Amino acid sequence: MAAVMKEKIINNPVVDPQDLFKQFSPTLLFDSPRVAVPFSPTENWYTVAEQTVPADRNAFWHTIKKWTEEPNYAIPPVERAEINQPSNDNNEQTHHINILGQPFETIQRTLIPKRKSKDAPFAEKIQYYEQDNEECYVARVVYQPATINPRTLDVDQFKACLPFYYPKVRAYSFVYTCHPLSAEYEDLADQAEGTLRLEIVPCVEPDVAITEAKMQYALKTLLHKLFKWCIQSRLGYKKHAHHDVLVPKEEYLAMYQHMKSTYASSLVSNWTEKTDPKKFVFEDIAIASYLLCLWKVDEARLARKPTFVDLGCGNGLLTHLLVSEGYKGYGVDMAERKIWSSLCQGNSDVLRAKTLIPTQECYPEADWLLGNHADELVPWIPVIAAKSGAQCNFLVIPCCFYGLDGTRALSLGKMAEEEGGKYKAYCKYIKTLASRCGFECEEDDLRIPSTRNVAIVGRHRRTLVTLSELEAITASAQAVFVPRKSDREKEELRRELKRTKIES
Repeated sequence: MAAVMKEKIINNPVVDPQDLFKQFSPTLLFDSPRVAVPFSPTENWYTVAEQTVPADRNAFWHTIKKWTEEPNYAIPPVERAEINQPSNDNNEQTHHINILGQPFETIQRTLIPKRKSKDAPFAEKIQYYEQDNEECYVARVVYQPATINPRTLDVDQFKACLPFYYPKVRAYSFVYTCHPLSAEYEDLADQAEGTLRLEIVPCVEPDVAITEAKMQYALKTLLHKLFKWCIQSRLGYKKHAHHDVLVPKEEYLAMYQHMKSTYASSLVSNWTEKTDPKKFVFEDIAIASYLLCLWKVDEARLARKPTFVDLGCGNGLLTHLLVSEGYKGYGVDMAERKIWSSLCQGNSDVLRAKTLIPTQECYPEADWLLGNHADELVPWIPVIAAKSGAQCNFLVIPCCFYGLDGTRALSLGKMAEEEGGKYKAYCKYIKTLASRCGFECEEDDLRIPSTRNVAIVGRHRRTLVTLSELEAITASAQAVFVPRKSDREKEELRRELKRTKIES
């Protein structure tokens, strides 16, 4: 077996990374789990799924550390994990030769749920094992409830104590096995492969099958996640998005849960627009949650809640959420939407229909100007903020690639090559404009269901730019800027052209 693996490595020195990810095709044994290799003298373990993984032991331990410390990336109902005893940072570089059945490290983690009012934190005991010899290398990580003793409860009582998202087993384990390479092949270790197994200790024997479809799906998904992480570790993958740069993660997640539980259900059920309510409701709840956390700094400095104007507010949902949380402000868009009447809460001034001419706009009453996918207004918002006063900050989420002239004719070719894509290049374009307006720009990747998810924030001034300097920045665009027509105006124009054709 070891010889076959060595031959495979030598004959396939170069591998396309995408081909590695496509190799996921696990053997699933949920209906008839296989008795696993004896491991514990007191427990009978069963293999329920296995998959060949093109990664070595170091990649496995790196993946297990990530799964242990950040389970929220694989289990959506979990907000985060609190590690009571941190794992060894050097697991991937240390070989532990231990006695059979004796862990080289034991830690405890607590799974913190997102729905704190409904789900309780859940404590787990985690044990790391490793065995290495000339014939086979075995790494094993065991997860089991820390505060529930299955021997003192019947099966139904024990299952009732487990969170709804947790496997209904007494313990589960990820096991990685491989055949060690001899010294002459050690320089090819990054191309090694092994077998990843998911094993369980069932609640009761001989009833060892996992028959619930949701749990089968969850376990397969988890195995797939670890499979991908192992490959990413082998490839030296580095995360490109940088979340939680300006707002603490825990603070944001707590705010998001508050906003979601307060507003989501009612907004989704009463949505009157043609657009998908789930996308827009949850996306705007996430953006509002981010802003509320960001504005806490302002509240402490100003001794009051900051004011805002939402430019190009669209359906008005973001404005509605912020006003509902006690912030003074309003949204402006070129055309009224059907849903505005229900969102205005009896105050028609909260959402205003008006065609915005950027060169004429100024909001000295606002502490913040917002531009959430505000199209042609996005490059102008830093300019308007600078013109509105030293107290005025901004946050924009760029989307379509509009220039100051109000068109999408902006050339990003060379910049896109340098920055690694058009969206990154456009974000740099916006930040460059903001910098010329005197702002020091900050950037954060928002947790929203959109590929255009970068928030550019201007809340610090490098210098105060004069009105004449701002006019110089926008001079070439001022004369040619044409406001975008609303859908209603476009439809009226089409009808007029059609009438003209008929009459002629």
